[in-house]
Amino acid sequence: MNPFFATTFAARIALCMGLGLLAAAPPIRAADTPAPLDAAEQAFVAKATADNSMQITLAQVALDRSQSPKVRALARRIIDDHKALNRKFTNVTVARKAQGQAHGIPNRDVTEDKLQLQNLKGDAMDKAFAGMMVREHQQIIPLYERAAKDEHNPSLRKIAREALPLLREHLEGARALSGG
Repeated sequence: MNPFFATTFAARIALCMGLGLLAAAPPIRAADTPAPLDAAEQAFVAKATADNSMQITLAQVALDRSQSPKVRALARRIIDDHKALNRKFTNVTVARKAQGQAHGIPNRDVTEDKLQLQNLKGDAMDKAFAGMMVREHQQIIPLYERAAKDEHNPSLRKIAREALPLLREHLEGARALSGG
């Protein structure tokens, strides 16, 4: 190759780059590196994990205060199942290198519900807890249904599909305890 041509060609490339005529190539991801979660996926994870945390908190109060074996069994199941869901979400977000905060904080203050349960005793506390679990599960199940059907990320879609039967069982158990 002609040294003059090589120098001229290199100078032309440098000039084009300096003028922004050649765009930098996007970063290359290794074939085995999963794509990071997009904003919608992070929103689903944030809402789901926030709800999980709230339900765990309320179920812990019921587990600590209730004398009813049925209420305590439901509370224990909710705690165990929602902690397991949060672990699954954590595994996905770590593997996908989620940007920002992928795990959510409850969108409403759980403290008020927690204090309400702590100030009640016996059957009144049991019914209040069951009513809260009915309300929370009725609100969160549609989110999981949409994710199970529409989520683009296969790992999140699988979590949602596997969680739905558990969430529906929690809802039915809470309905049975609340009498509704």
